[in-house]
Amino acid sequence: MKRYPILWIVVLFFPLLLSAAEKNKGKLSNLVCFLRFNDEDNKEQFDKPISYYETMFNAEVEGANSVYGYFREASYNQLFWKSSFFPKSDGTQIISYKAKNERGYYREKNSINDLGYSNETEKAAREQALIKELAAYLSENLPDDVVIDANNDGLLDNICIIVSGNSDLSSKYMLWPHRSDLALPDEKAIYVKGKKIVGYLMVFNDANGWSSLSPVPLNTGVLCHEMSHTLGTYDLYHVNDNLNPVGVWDLMSDNLTTPQQMSAYTKYRYCKWIDEIPEISTPGTYTLNPVGGTTKENIAYKIKPTGSDEYFIVEYRRKDGTFDRGLPSSGLLVYRINPNVTGGNLNYNGTTRLDEQYLFRPGGTVTLDGDISKAAFSAESGRTAIGGNAELKPFYSDGKEAKFALANISSCGETISFDLLELTPQIYIPKPNVTLGGTINSTAQVIVESDVAWRIVDVPDWLTITPLQGEAGQSTIVLQAKSANENAQLRIADFHLQGVEDPSITAIVNVAQRSDLIQSPSALTAKEEGNTVVLTWVAPHEGTPALMEDFEDSGNLAKWTIKNEGNRGWLWQKNEKYKEPYAGNYSMRLLEAWEDIHQDEYLISPVFANGKSLTFYSKSTAPQKNNPQNFYYVEVSSDGGTTWKQIWDLKTDCSVVNKYTCVDIDLSPYMSDNMKIAFHAYDTNQTGLSYWWHIDDVAIYPQVEHSMITGYAIYRNGEKIGNSVTSTFTDIAPLSGENVYTVRAEGAFGDTPDSESVTVSFTGTGICKSPVSLSEVTMSLYQGMLHLESENRIETLVLYSLDGKPVLFTAPGEESCDISINHLEAGVYIAYVFMQDQNHPVIRKLMLK
Repeated sequence: MKRYPILWIVVLFFPLLLSAAEKNKGKLSNLVCFLRFNDEDNKEQFDKPISYYETMFNAEVEGANSVYGYFREASYNQLFWKSSFFPKSDGTQIISYKAKNERGYYREKNSINDLGYSNETEKAAREQALIKELAAYLSENLPDDVVIDANNDGLLDNICIIVSGNSDLSSKYMLWPHRSDLALPDEKAIYVKGKKIVGYLMVFNDANGWSSLSPVPLNTGVLCHEMSHTLGTYDLYHVNDNLNPVGVWDLMSDNLTTPQQMSAYTKYRYCKWIDEIPEISTPGTYTLNPVGGTTKENIAYKIKPTGSDEYFIVEYRRKDGTFDRGLPSSGLLVYRINPNVTGGNLNYNGTTRLDEQYLFRPGGTVTLDGDISKAAFSAESGRTAIGGNAELKPFYSDGKEAKFALANISSCGETISFDLLELTPQIYIPKPNVTLGGTINSTAQVIVESDVAWRIVDVPDWLTITPLQGEAGQSTIVLQAKSANENAQLRIADFHLQGVEDPSITAIVNVAQRSDLIQSPSALTAKEEGNTVVLTWVAPHEGTPALMEDFEDSGNLAKWTIKNEGNRGWLWQKNEKYKEPYAGNYSMRLLEAWEDIHQDEYLISPVFANGKSLTFYSKSTAPQKNNPQNFYYVEVSSDGGTTWKQIWDLKTDCSVVNKYTCVDIDLSPYMSDNMKIAFHAYDTNQTGLSYWWHIDDVAIYPQVEHSMITGYAIYRNGEKIGNSVTSTFTDIAPLSGENVYTVRAEGAFGDTPDSESVTVSFTGTGICKSPVSLSEVTMSLYQGMLHLESENRIETLVLYSLDGKPVLFTAPGEESCDISINHLEAGVYIAYVFMQDQNHPVIRKLMLK
């Protein structure tokens, strides 16, 4: 159902999946319960015979518009979803459960309804109590032979509550059709005959919302849409704007009263009814069967031009049959998939959150909706081409044109055919901006994806690049600095790759080398004190590093010593999701234990001389943990590794969880000409380590006799606001709103690049604590991000607007997380934070301006 948000404060939607490939096939059950309120008569509220509902839910005849018939057909005869009804009918007359309270108790309180709820908390509590009340009744009265867990996973497969009468007029009220998943710990969970309820669907016997003031009757479209969430699907419409990325072409977007088919991608990615979507790249003619047909074979193709992680799907939709006859027309659909987005399109904001699926249509752009009803291409429509010389061009999420083209799209019959034209060749650099260390021989790697043979031209004179040419496909080129950068500022250059046979095919790589003379100030912090903002920072390191390691070069890595107890421990980690380096493509990662096995893991540096300061970037889940059997240390040796001294404790000396932070350690007490440092982690109870650890950009700086620094320049929002001769500065007149601060060191060398920035929202942000005494949660705003930290694991965060609509949810499962809130408008929001082993949420109020 389109734009029906979840209303229960202590629930949210995220698929509680066993394994979709297993769960979404075979038999499932659906328990349909009829419910009326204490002040209502059963016969007056439910005047239709039981056969009406049995037909709507369970009709098996071929072509029947029923819930059972839809999922049987949509799954290609892989899912059989039967419904049972309770209370049992008296002949043809529906028997409904009578709730303990009157209808007004579940409606908003006003001048004519003093029984109603006064706020969101009361509303949530009353809905929770109603579900518990119904579950208790079912547990006591439901016959044992009624199947409610057909796949035997211990969970109630699905429960649909048909409430008497009409829904209210708006989604802000409790009595509105909605689907909710329950995020409750086991001890607080709701059960029916021992089966845990993880979600429920509430619909209404008469009106389920209103269209032009006309009631929308209970229909299979809304039932199938909401029940599909149980299978792991997500909503494909927007709630933050009026753009319509998919329209009526997928059940999970704008569902019709008779449910339409889902897209091939939805069936593949979430329902697991399609085994694969084959990729095509060879020019030629291709033919497709309709998505709504009897076979799941050959119903969609994937097209992935070089140039982006995003790709495209083509599928055939035919306006016929029981379920797709409501489509605007038949034809070939072309849509974009962003693999970096999961969870549908619901939270799209155009910047930090993009569409997972977007369907191309005439007039559609990243900001204009176009005509979604004319999305289908066919000879009948007169639209037989996309891309290339055609008027309509496919594009990526950022609006850049995708270089592929389809032509000669045929008329619609049992199948549809089209020509894939030769793809426009490209050279693509996934990470075109590269930074090298300041020392001689510093290295970095660049990944090249190309459709053609290529070569590198205009090589900067201070760089060595190998290889200078390559073939089509994926290649890795290595950059190495021929000399140190003896200036304070970054040394900047670029070079081009071009096609060997066609030089007009190009790509550019931007290279920067840090200074070998002096670094930028680090660890900049800002603290509000009265009407001022006090800044502090760490002075830059000066001089050529005695050791510099960014882990980009496997040759340099060979100089380090890795001692692992078993098959876990330290490894060279390539950039991938959730295992990102601080910079570049690689870092070192310490793997925690998968099983009860002792760990004693060392990452040991090469020998260096007279190191005064150690800096590195650290990211881990270990900080502030109290596990008495796990230890994570930085150690130093002054005798080449014969003896070691612990100088830093990750658990106690670091407060930043699951986020890269710069660590600066004084080595002066241990200086010698035969030094090593080590990152050492071990357990003392033979069960292994519980927390992982990332290390990147390690540097050892020497002791300098005389500092080159004469002072610091402080910048706010890009403009200089003052100077300081110490590592602190007070902004006595911060701006109302966001203040973004950076600092540069100054001296005879000029000035350094900016430090990393820190942002203070001087006004417009307030955080109010929950009146409930619970585990402490620290919340802060920084550069459009909401940062949460707690001693306990944060299971779930849900943000609600004041009208009760959920606007954001995340389930980090960590002690800290960073969530983008750039898409939220100014206003007041209520945050509910669900903690591990805690029965009540921590409640905070956020005020954004």
